[in-house]
Amino acid sequence: MGIVAAGVVAVVVLVGIAVVLRAGAGAEQLAPRLSPGYAPTLLARAGFPATAHNVAVLHDHLGSAFLDAARATLSAEAFVALRGRCLAARGGVPVPGGSARSWPQRVLDEMAADGADVTALPRRTQDTLLATAGTGRGLFGGSVFAPLPALAGAPTVVAVPRPRTAGPVVAPVA
Repeated sequence: MGIVAAGVVAVVVLVGIAVVLRAGAGAEQLAPRLSPGYAPTLLARAGFPATAHNVAVLHDHLGSAFLDAARATLSAEAFVALRGRCLAARGGVPVPGGSARSWPQRVLDEMAADGADVTALPRRTQDTLLATAGTGRGLFGGSVFAPLPALAGAPTVVAVPRPRTAGPVVAPVA
């Protein structure tokens, strides 16, 4: 009886392991959740106020940046399908558990549902955006957002210098 009982226990354990592995293989991968302070913190670190307009612009850009990352890894057909599923959330359309950040979160969720590893995507995108702060290039280069107001005692710009020319202006010969 000891050998039979051990054999039955071994079969039950193997079946249990197989069921767990099979269930895990079909489980949907979860995307990281963007915190409510993700965009305001990112704006502050770049030197911009977290106004409603600035947060909305940043959320729109984040969703687009996440989709661009998907474009690099998916076939054209798969990308078009992913983009179609995500566009419904652009512009603040609520999604399950959604908020004002529903568009970029929806893109992450859809990418993860397709099996993409998106765990590092929010951080990589944040680092890429912050690398452009104050450079005159990119989203944080200064073209979209107004900078934070100057602090008391900080130097202020008195006048904007004229653009330089290639050389002295020469009067035409008469």
